[in-house]
Amino acid sequence: MLLSKDMEEKVKFFQERILSWARENLRDFPWRRTSDPYVVLITEKMLQQTDFGHVRKVWQEFFKRFPTVQDLALASEEEIALILRPLGLWRQRARQLKALASALLTKYEGNVPCRYEDLISLPGVGDYVARATLLFACGVPTHLLDVNSRRVISRFFLHPKEGSEREIAEILRLVTPRDPVESRVFGWGIIDFSALVCAKKPKCYRCPLNERCSYHLAHTRS
Repeated sequence: MLLSKDMEEKVKFFQERILSWARENLRDFPWRRTSDPYVVLITEKMLQQTDFGHVRKVWQEFFKRFPTVQDLALASEEEIALILRPLGLWRQRARQLKALASALLTKYEGNVPCRYEDLISLPGVGDYVARATLLFACGVPTHLLDVNSRRVISRFFLHPKEGSEREIAEILRLVTPRDPVESRVFGWGIIDFSALVCAKKPKCYRCPLNERCSYHLAHTRS
């Protein structure tokens, strides 16, 4: 992708400001203190369509009861569902997690693979969960596209255009650092920034990006 000088500067500005903000403001969750691929993969599945507060309630108990892929694969759906009850849709989630663990046990001897093609082939694992596992567990720099990162990228780079998923993914790829440690911080940074600053109702007055943000500048002029 050939970038204009203005776009190059915006990409650099965005990356630096998000990293700087993240180093000061990242939220503390227990799953962010581990790089165990099994724990990261299962946690990302738990976090799908679920508030982090609910996941936090069951997280320690879940991994105390099922500390390995083998433990989860051999457990009954009823055992798994009992722990997952606070998350909602617990029977469906239990079925999905057991199928995922069984596939890992059968295909990878209980190990979580660190290749995108392998992860995406696992039952119930989509693009976001696969990339989050690569980024947070395997140290593989990659972008994370979800509703939150889509909102931040669209506002900063593309407003008033919404941008296609492909276009937004390409911008995310450009702004994600290539360094494994920085890319992990950046990935968490986008998640937390979209929750705390660039939310559905944005807090532009406290945003470190506002001087170059297309959304903020458009609304300031109007």
